[in-house]
Amino acid sequence: MNRLLPWAVLAASLAANVALAATLVGRRASSEFPSEPLIFSKVQLDPDQRARITSLRAELLAHREESERNLVALRHQLAAAIARQPEDRAAVDSTLHQIAEAQAHFQETVVSHVLAVRSVLKPDQRPAFEDIITHHMQAGAQMHCGVEPTSALPSP
Repeated sequence: MNRLLPWAVLAASLAANVALAATLVGRRASSEFPSEPLIFSKVQLDPDQRARITSLRAELLAHREESERNLVALRHQLAAAIARQPEDRAAVDSTLHQIAEAQAHFQETVVSHVLAVRSVLKPDQRPAFEDIITHHMQAGAQMHCGVEPTSALPSP
């Protein structure tokens, strides 16, 4: 019984830290989230373009929320797998692989979103959008220009 106590404490601590980190990241992302995409203030868009970009943004936000919920569940699964006795390295590796796949899938979703927003723009509007994207990608910052923050996910 005494041999299991340190592992139980470690597991509880890890789970609490993961939950706290997920909560803090979620709060940070929501507090930094602009009311509208940055592209709206950088480029003169016609009403149809604004509506299309707003619709694309809503789709991305839905994907983002789903991805975040999935990642939180996977991180809980990882914490449980790490704490399991006897050690189950296959379960840990499998969960790590699932996390990587989920993050890669959302990254692909963000790239598809960027390309979709870009296609809504006229050729003379694209350089401003591309400057925004380039700046955010080089800075490792979250995108707010018709593309949205990825919070706990790696920056595109």
